[in-house]
Amino acid sequence: MSTKEKLVSRALELFNENGIEYVGMRELAADLKMRVGNVTYYFPTKDDLVVEIINRLRDLNSKTIGPDCSSITDFLSMYRQIFNNQYQYRCLLLSFVHLVSKHSLFGSNYAVTEAKRSEALRSHITSMINNDCLSASLVGDQIELIVSHITLISRFWLSEARLSYMNWTLEQTKAHYLNILGYVLLPYVTDKGRKQLDDFRKGK
Repeated sequence: MSTKEKLVSRALELFNENGIEYVGMRELAADLKMRVGNVTYYFPTKDDLVVEIINRLRDLNSKTIGPDCSSITDFLSMYRQIFNNQYQYRCLLLSFVHLVSKHSLFGSNYAVTEAKRSEALRSHITSMINNDCLSASLVGDQIELIVSHITLISRFWLSEARLSYMNWTLEQTKAHYLNILGYVLLPYVTDKGRKQLDDFRKGK
Protein backbone atom coordinates (compact mmCIF):
# COMPACT_ATOMS: atom_id res chain seq x y z
CA MET A 1 0.00 0.00 0.00
CA SER A 2 1.39 3.42 -0.95
CA THR A 3 1.93 6.11 1.67
CA LYS A 4 -0.98 8.13 0.28
CA GLU A 5 -3.31 5.13 0.45
CA LYS A 6 -2.14 4.36 3.98
CA LEU A 7 -2.91 7.93 5.02
CA VAL A 8 -6.40 7.89 3.48
CA SER A 9 -7.22 4.46 4.86
CA ARG A 10 -6.15 5.25 8.42
CA ALA A 11 -7.71 8.71 8.35
CA LEU A 12 -11.04 7.17 7.34
CA GLU A 13 -10.80 4.68 10.20
CA LEU A 14 -10.02 7.41 12.73
CA PHE A 15 -12.72 9.71 11.37
CA ASN A 16 -15.25 6.88 11.58
CA GLU A 17 -14.22 6.04 15.14
CA ASN A 18 -13.92 9.55 16.57
CA GLY A 19 -15.58 11.99 14.18
CA ILE A 20 -13.99 14.20 11.55
CA GLU A 21 -14.05 17.21 13.85
CA TYR A 22 -11.96 15.46 16.51
CA VAL A 23 -9.05 14.12 14.47
CA GLY A 24 -6.39 16.51 13.17
CA MET A 25 -3.30 16.06 11.03
CA ARG A 26 -1.09 15.82 14.12
CA GLU A 27 -3.23 13.03 15.56
CA LEU A 28 -3.13 11.17 12.25
CA ALA A 29 0.65 11.56 11.98
CA ALA A 30 1.15 10.38 15.56
CA ASP A 31 -1.10 7.38 15.02
CA LEU A 32 0.94 6.35 11.99
CA LYS A 33 4.24 7.21 13.69
CA MET A 34 5.01 9.72 10.96
CA ARG A 35 6.13 13.32 10.96
CA VAL A 36 3.40 15.87 10.28
CA GLY A 37 5.42 17.08 7.30
CA ASN A 38 5.17 13.64 5.73
CA VAL A 39 1.38 13.83 5.99
CA THR A 40 1.10 17.39 4.66
CA TYR A 41 3.31 16.48 1.71
CA TYR A 42 0.36 14.46 0.38
CA PHE A 43 -2.44 16.53 1.93
CA PRO A 44 -1.39 20.12 2.74
CA THR A 45 -4.49 20.66 4.89
CA LYS A 46 -7.08 18.53 6.61
CA ASP A 47 -9.66 19.86 4.15
CA ASP A 48 -7.61 18.38 1.29
CA LEU A 49 -7.73 15.01 3.02
CA VAL A 50 -11.48 15.24 3.65
CA VAL A 51 -12.08 16.21 0.01
CA GLU A 52 -10.17 13.08 -1.08
CA ILE A 53 -12.42 10.94 1.11
CA ILE A 54 -15.57 12.71 -0.12
CA ASN A 55 -14.52 12.11 -3.73
CA ARG A 56 -14.01 8.42 -3.06
CA LEU A 57 -17.52 8.02 -1.65
CA ARG A 58 -18.93 10.04 -4.55
CA ASP A 59 -17.17 7.82 -7.10
CA LEU A 60 -18.27 4.65 -5.30
CA ASN A 61 -21.89 5.78 -5.26
CA SER A 62 -21.70 6.82 -8.92
CA LYS A 63 -20.67 3.27 -9.82
CA THR A 64 -23.45 1.85 -7.65
CA ILE A 65 -26.20 4.05 -9.08
CA GLY A 66 -25.31 3.05 -12.64
CA PRO A 67 -27.99 2.63 -15.32
CA ASP A 68 -31.74 2.94 -14.82
CA CYS A 69 -33.42 0.49 -12.45
CA SER A 70 -36.21 -1.33 -14.25
CA SER A 71 -37.82 -2.89 -11.16
CA ILE A 72 -38.51 -2.27 -7.47
CA THR A 73 -36.10 -5.13 -6.76
CA ASP A 74 -33.29 -3.41 -8.68
CA PHE A 75 -34.03 -0.09 -7.00
CA LEU A 76 -34.00 -1.39 -3.43
CA SER A 77 -30.97 -3.59 -4.11
CA MET A 78 -29.16 -0.49 -5.37
CA TYR A 79 -30.01 1.35 -2.17
CA ARG A 80 -28.84 -1.56 -0.06
CA GLN A 81 -25.43 -1.15 -1.68
CA ILE A 82 -25.57 2.64 -1.31
CA PHE A 83 -26.20 2.13 2.43
CA ASN A 84 -23.16 -0.18 2.53
CA ASN A 85 -21.06 2.49 0.80
CA GLN A 86 -22.29 5.18 3.16
CA TYR A 87 -21.59 3.09 6.22
CA GLN A 88 -18.03 2.53 5.00
CA TYR A 89 -17.69 6.35 4.88
CA ARG A 90 -20.09 7.05 7.75
CA CYS A 91 -18.01 9.90 9.17
CA LEU A 92 -19.07 12.01 6.19
CA LEU A 93 -22.78 11.45 6.71
CA LEU A 94 -22.54 11.99 10.46
CA SER A 95 -20.71 15.31 9.91
CA PHE A 96 -22.66 16.20 6.77
CA VAL A 97 -24.35 19.41 7.97
CA HIS A 98 -21.16 20.71 9.56
CA LEU A 99 -19.09 20.04 6.45
CA VAL A 100 -21.53 21.70 4.06
CA SER A 101 -22.30 24.71 6.26
CA LYS A 102 -18.74 25.48 7.36
CA HIS A 103 -16.83 24.88 4.14
CA SER A 104 -17.96 26.60 0.93
CA LEU A 105 -15.94 24.20 -1.22
CA PHE A 106 -17.75 21.17 0.23
CA GLY A 107 -21.08 22.93 -0.16
CA SER A 108 -20.59 23.87 -3.81
CA ASN A 109 -19.25 20.43 -4.72
CA TYR A 110 -22.16 18.75 -2.96
CA ALA A 111 -24.69 20.92 -4.80
CA VAL A 112 -23.35 19.63 -8.13
CA THR A 113 -23.36 16.01 -6.96
CA GLU A 114 -26.84 16.33 -5.46
CA ALA A 115 -28.27 17.68 -8.72
CA LYS A 116 -26.90 14.62 -10.54
CA ARG A 117 -28.27 12.28 -7.87
CA SER A 118 -31.75 13.85 -8.07
CA GLU A 119 -31.76 13.53 -11.85
CA ALA A 120 -30.70 9.88 -11.57
CA LEU A 121 -33.55 9.25 -9.11
CA ARG A 122 -36.08 10.77 -11.50
CA SER A 123 -34.70 8.57 -14.25
CA HIS A 124 -35.02 5.44 -12.08
CA ILE A 125 -38.61 6.32 -11.21
CA THR A 126 -39.46 6.93 -14.86
CA SER A 127 -37.91 3.60 -15.78
CA MET A 128 -40.01 1.80 -13.15
CA ILE A 129 -43.12 3.53 -14.50
CA ASN A 130 -42.26 2.46 -18.05
CA ASN A 131 -41.77 -1.13 -16.85
CA ASP A 132 -45.18 -1.18 -15.12
CA CYS A 133 -43.73 -1.33 -11.60
CA LEU A 134 -44.97 2.12 -10.61
CA SER A 135 -48.26 3.69 -11.65
CA ALA A 136 -48.38 5.51 -14.98
CA SER A 137 -50.53 8.13 -13.25
CA LEU A 138 -47.50 9.48 -11.34
CA VAL A 139 -47.00 13.13 -12.28
CA GLY A 140 -44.22 15.66 -11.82
CA ASP A 141 -45.10 16.90 -8.32
CA GLN A 142 -45.54 13.37 -7.01
CA ILE A 143 -42.24 12.30 -8.51
CA GLU A 144 -40.51 15.27 -6.89
CA LEU A 145 -42.06 14.33 -3.54
CA ILE A 146 -40.71 10.78 -3.86
CA VAL A 147 -37.28 12.16 -4.78
CA SER A 148 -37.35 14.43 -1.72
CA HIS A 149 -38.33 11.61 0.65
CA ILE A 150 -35.67 9.26 -0.68
CA THR A 151 -33.02 11.99 -0.57
CA LEU A 152 -33.91 12.77 3.06
CA ILE A 153 -33.60 9.12 4.06
CA SER A 154 -30.34 8.68 2.17
CA ARG A 155 -28.75 11.77 3.76
CA PHE A 156 -29.74 11.19 7.36
CA TRP A 157 -30.51 7.50 8.03
CA LEU A 158 -27.17 7.01 9.78
CA SER A 159 -27.67 10.02 12.05
CA GLU A 160 -31.14 8.86 13.10
CA ALA A 161 -29.91 5.30 13.57
CA ARG A 162 -27.08 6.55 15.78
CA LEU A 163 -29.65 8.30 17.99
CA SER A 164 -32.57 5.87 17.95
CA TYR A 165 -31.27 2.40 17.09
CA MET A 166 -27.76 2.29 18.51
CA ASN A 167 -28.23 -1.28 19.77
CA TRP A 168 -29.23 -2.65 16.37
CA THR A 169 -26.85 -4.48 14.08
CA LEU A 170 -25.95 -2.91 10.76
CA GLU A 171 -28.12 -5.48 8.96
CA GLN A 172 -31.13 -4.67 11.14
CA THR A 173 -30.59 -0.97 10.54
CA LYS A 174 -30.29 -1.30 6.76
CA ALA A 175 -33.39 -3.52 6.64
CA HIS A 176 -35.36 -0.89 8.58
CA TYR A 177 -34.47 1.96 6.23
CA LEU A 178 -34.93 -0.16 3.12
CA ASN A 179 -38.39 -0.95 4.46
CA ILE A 180 -39.06 2.78 4.81
CA LEU A 181 -37.94 3.30 1.19
CA GLY A 182 -40.39 0.58 0.20
CA TYR A 183 -43.19 2.40 2.02
CA VAL A 184 -42.32 5.61 0.17
CA LEU A 185 -43.00 3.76 -3.09
CA LEU A 186 -45.93 1.67 -1.82
CA PRO A 187 -48.78 4.12 -2.65
CA TYR A 188 -47.67 4.14 -6.28
CA VAL A 189 -46.81 0.50 -6.99
CA THR A 190 -48.71 -1.59 -9.55
CA ASP A 191 -49.61 -5.23 -8.91
CA LYS A 192 -46.32 -6.18 -10.53
CA GLY A 193 -44.43 -3.71 -8.37
CA ARG A 194 -46.23 -4.88 -5.21
CA LYS A 195 -45.09 -8.45 -5.81
CA GLN A 196 -41.50 -7.28 -6.31
CA LEU A 197 -41.68 -5.24 -3.11
CA ASP A 198 -43.15 -8.15 -1.11
CA ASP A 199 -40.55 -10.56 -2.48
CA PHE A 200 -37.73 -8.16 -1.63
CA ARG A 201 -38.94 -7.84 1.95
CA LYS A 202 -39.10 -11.62 2.24
CA GLY A 203 -35.57 -11.91 0.91
CA LYS A 204 -36.50 -13.66 -2.32
